[in-house]
Amino acid sequence: MAKNKNIIRDINLLPEEYREKEKFNFLRTLFVVFIILLFAGSGYLYLTLENEIYTKENEVKNLEVQLASIEKVIQEVRNLEKDKAELAERVEVIENLIKNQSRLTRVLGDFSETTLSEVWLNNLSINANQTFSFSANTFNNYLIAQYMNTLKDHERFDAIELQYIRKQSTRIAEYDRSVDTVNFQLSGVFIPYRMTEETKNVQGK
Repeated sequence: MAKNKNIIRDINLLPEEYREKEKFNFLRTLFVVFIILLFAGSGYLYLTLENEIYTKENEVKNLEVQLASIEKVIQEVRNLEKDKAELAERVEVIENLIKNQSRLTRVLGDFSETTLSEVWLNNLSINANQTFSFSANTFNNYLIAQYMNTLKDHERFDAIELQYIRKQSTRIAEYDRSVDTVNFQLSGVFIPYRMTEETKNVQGK
């Protein structure tokens, strides 16, 4: 069987100028497709970035809200610390008042133990450094000397000194007459109580 030698090949019969135009249309189409893809990619990238920006803005807002809450808590803690300090100062003042009242009660008790029936105390002043002074009235200098010795013999008083003696006339309403008396002032040092082990144990209970 003889081969058919009449093979028909694809032959572009278009003129040369049409062939160039066809190539140009293909390049233009390719360029348009590239531009479209570029815009589509840019749009996708823009939307992605906008979404990330929106997410970050929400995170910033949430952090700002949390920060405001934390600052509020910090301010409340500061106010509590301030209130705590004020309460501590008040407690200290009250404790000092109680301590001073207790000390004054003991001092008055000690003075009442030493006061003679013929001596009348007018006023009593106790300073922070445990020194005291007071004025009193009695009938004569002998009673003053006796009272000073009584104070010196007491374990809670020391350095008793006579500041002045003034003669005066005191009216006694019951007898409807005046009596010659002397007004005097004494000063000294009050020896504070020392807490013994027995006292500590009692207070500890």
